Amino acid sequence: MAGRCFLRSQAEALLAADFFETVTLTGARMHILAVIEHATRRVRILGATAHPTAAWVYQAVRNLAMDLQDAGCRARFLIRD
Repeated sequence: MAGRCFLRSQAEALLAADFFETVTLTGARMHILAVIEHATRRVRILGATAHPTAAWVYQAVRNLAMDLQDAGCRARFLIRD
């Protein structure tokens, strides 16, 4: 209950990020990095790659930060799994 109250009260400031995995029609395994904005429930797909590296994730998050800044988003916290 307390967790739900926190999420509701802080929704404007929260983003959640996670990888999920899919298999393409050709059988290739892809890792997809996605972020959800809790206030709007908007899902952003940051990219897909067969071999995620720290540098790849860092660049995807930098791009997201610039997009959010341009959009006037007030996110301050990132929840990741």
